[in-house]
Amino acid sequence: MKKIKIYLFGIGLFFLGSCDLDKEPIPAYIHIKPFTVNVNNNQGTKEQKISDVWVSDNETGDFLGVFELPATFPIIADGDTNLSIAPGILENGINATPNIYSLLTSFEAEIELAPNEIDTIQPTTKYESRVEFHYKQDFESSNPLDEIIDTTILLETKIFDNQLAFEGISAGFTLDEDNPKMEVAISHFMELETKGDLTVLEMHYKNEGILQIALLGYENTSSTPVLTYFLALNPQSDWNKVYINLTNQLVGYGSQFKYFKILFGAQLSAEQTSSTYIIDNIKVLELPDD
Repeated sequence: MKKIKIYLFGIGLFFLGSCDLDKEPIPAYIHIKPFTVNVNNNQGTKEQKISDVWVSDNETGDFLGVFELPATFPIIADGDTNLSIAPGILENGINATPNIYSLLTSFEAEIELAPNEIDTIQPTTKYESRVEFHYKQDFESSNPLDEIIDTTILLETKIFDNQLAFEGISAGFTLDEDNPKMEVAISHFMELETKGDLTVLEMHYKNEGILQIALLGYENTSSTPVLTYFLALNPQSDWNKVYINLTNQLVGYGSQFKYFKILFGAQLSAEQTSSTYIIDNIKVLELPDD
């Protein structure tokens, strides 16, 4: 049976003798390793960027805190302990917006704690069973970034492999002084909800200039699209993964819009003579709100 002791410190502490200070609780310690991610053959890459863990005590209902991975922290508990460990990400790639990534499962850990001892936990996670995959592209067999929106642009997307790719094959484009601008969309129409279901774009990217992210909304597959830019990704010299929340953007389109595409845009800055943008492992995922 777990025993958790709560100590109240206040004015009354003034009246305690120095010998009582020796009775302060001795914490146990928990060390949490980075998540192991499991995917099936239809879910694309297993590579995630889980930056932290959100830890709760299942028996008491107490929220214990958010900890950057790998994490080691004290806990005032003794005996059998049941913890819920949720994977956390930086939503939209912004440090100021950490959040639980609810499209991945939490890990339930049952451990027996003892004062001054460290228990190590190796959490695992996978996509929630209710998650719907509206789009998944790893570029291993095709390059679907083939819809050039601005017809004045002559530049075409291309394939990157070997050392330039994230894993296997990646896709992207290079801007130069003759071709200083690019707008390219995925070729697949996605039928996405606009009622507020959590919808997320996952992707790996590596960019030498600012990469703009936009949605193209269509009332039907033959209608003229409405283009909305809503996020800019700063240059990354190394491969990075971002989790882009599309929910509010989709709600803003309204129920008359049924189909959507992701669009990537970039423009050569005045300080550059060339700039390369590489993308991989695009996924558009929805967690139905029901």
